[in-house]
Parts: sequence; C-alpha cells; structure tokens
Amino acid sequence: MDSDNLQIRKKNRIVALILSMFLGVLGVDRFYLGKWKSGLLKALTLGGLFLWWFIDGAMLLFDAFFYSLGKEKGMMKDAKGRELKYGLSMYRFKNGRFEQDWFK
Repeated sequence: MDSDNLQIRKKNRIVALILSMFLGVLGVDRFYLGKWKSGLLKALTLGGLFLWWFIDGAMLLFDAFFYSLGKEKGMMKDAKGRELKYGLSMYRFKNGRFEQDWFK
C-alpha cells in the first residue's frame, strides 16, 4: 500500500462524547481514543470514583462546543496527539461565516 493512498482517519468527538457519557466509567471513551493504559486505569477505578468520568465528559462537551464555534485545536486528542473531528452541530461558525461540518 502506498503512503500517498493512506488516509489518516481522525476520531470523532461526538462518538467519544457519547461513549464518555454512557460508558465512560468503564473507560470505553479512552479505549476509543487509543489510550488503552489510561482506559484500563479508569475502568479499574470506576472512572476515578466518577470524578475522572465527569471531567472527561465535561472536557469532551466543551471541546465539541468550542469546535462548533470555530476553535481549531481542542483539549482532547487521540493517543497519537491528533485532533478529533466534528463538533456538536452540522454547521460550524468559522471565519465569520457558517460552513458545513458533518457530511462534507
């Protein structure tokens, strides 16, 4: 396989947020982002006795919200340090105008 044809697939903020909300206590959101060591620790401590679960969920929610308002770099990244894709809405406000975010 050529390196030119290889596309880097970014992880989705919305998927990570939903996983964090419903299965974050078990570290599933961390496993999705490729952070298996912290995911395992989060699962063993039941989301850091729910504190770690709450903080991760809040950070993902704010990250998705600010991305929809035009912020390029987020607080949450995948295991390789890459940015996540998509915000909370189908359109995002960037450079003074709305542009389509999902289904481009």
